[in-house]
Amino acid sequence: MSHDPLIPFYRQLGIKPGASEKEIKLAYRKLAFEFHPDRNSDADAEEKFKDVTEAYEILIGIRRRPPNGARSNGTGNNGTGNNGTGNNGTGAAGAAQAAKGSDKGTTGPTGADHAQTNKQGFAGAGRKQNPPDREDRYAEASSAYQRHQAKTGQRDPKINPGARRHHKSANRTGDTSGFARCAVTDVISAQPRHIEFTVIRGFLNSIRRETISAVLSPKGARRMALRASLRTWLGGFWGWRSFFPAWRAIITNMRGGTFPAEANAQLLFNQATAFERSGNKPLARAVLLQASDFIGHSRSALAEQIRANLRRLDTGQPARRVRDEWQRVAMLDALMHLAPVFVVIFALLLAFGPAHTYFSTEFPGQVRHTIATIRDKVEDLITPQTDPYYVDQQFLNLRTGAGIKFPIMRQLSRFETVFLIGENQNFWIRVKTELGEDGYVNADALVPGDGSAARDEWCAQNKCD
Repeated sequence: MSHDPLIPFYRQLGIKPGASEKEIKLAYRKLAFEFHPDRNSDADAEEKFKDVTEAYEILIGIRRRPPNGARSNGTGNNGTGNNGTGNNGTGAAGAAQAAKGSDKGTTGPTGADHAQTNKQGFAGAGRKQNPPDREDRYAEASSAYQRHQAKTGQRDPKINPGARRHHKSANRTGDTSGFARCAVTDVISAQPRHIEFTVIRGFLNSIRRETISAVLSPKGARRMALRASLRTWLGGFWGWRSFFPAWRAIITNMRGGTFPAEANAQLLFNQATAFERSGNKPLARAVLLQASDFIGHSRSALAEQIRANLRRLDTGQPARRVRDEWQRVAMLDALMHLAPVFVVIFALLLAFGPAHTYFSTEFPGQVRHTIATIRDKVEDLITPQTDPYYVDQQFLNLRTGAGIKFPIMRQLSRFETVFLIGENQNFWIRVKTELGEDGYVNADALVPGDGSAARDEWCAQNKCD
């Protein structure tokens, strides 16, 4: 009765006979992770790990597969051909060996010799019967585990998620020298760009421009933009000719810089060639589509080469484009990035700039005067009007303050009516005219009463016109 000798090894890994290589590897990784002696402290964890490793290596072909009909859990002892009998044959392998000796008239191998010949029997059986083989199998299991760890540990943490597919193929070939890397983050990107940033320096009447160009990924471009803008902030506002160019350079840098069309087309063409060489043709085609966007309708040699490669990589399927990570930053977003710098500059101007004196002396006085004026108007609204007074001299100066050192607002005429809104301070009193003017006059020149009535009485006595 035919019997597949690999069935016990499939059962050892817990999978069905005839499973694919991928299923075998997944089952082995799961069991090896569970029974590894460094992770499992059970007494039989080490033996189970060795059994699992042995079954895995036999199924994927690292070890020699056992011959058909050979089982490690059966022995045949003293199968002699002279009598045609098989004595002490136990198990399926022993019975078959004894029968073979009976038919051919030859002496069959003993059980010990058979076990020594077939070292790759059922996982664990031969090991328990042959203690000297335990060290060898443990060494082989440890070597297989170390190879597995070395293989899975080759992933470069600097490869960004957009280039993972390329990185797998690069690991198989072991060659990443043809790929363009970001000058700041040192990652391999599926959509690198050649970007130029501007740095402005100025002093008095001189101005100096500096262009920084590099191959960058989106993350590296943001960092480079901040560096270029900071250098412009520090050195671009010391001259009157460099003031406005510095602002223009900062805003341009914060919006992402400039992308030279020819240089970016050449860069993407080289990147697509590297992807195609590594075996990732769909990604190479997607990068070539980006290069064609830069080159436009040009008829240059580079443009024709890009179009020829696109036709060669055309499979008849719709072209797959990678997600564009180079969205242009809006003007408002760029200014919002610069908002903290505006706040710092305004604070420095208040503390050390030309307006320092105004904000430290004049501005507080103006605030106090405005508050006092508002308070007086409110008091006038909620309190009744005081008794009127009129000027009893030919003219009277209305001043802004209580004293002759204050400016004259205008001259009040005789018999002009005013209202007192303050107390007498050293013969100066605060008044308010009928026109709404607020000022200070000499208190000795005021007489209680209505000015119009006093004028009529004086005219009657002096017979004025």
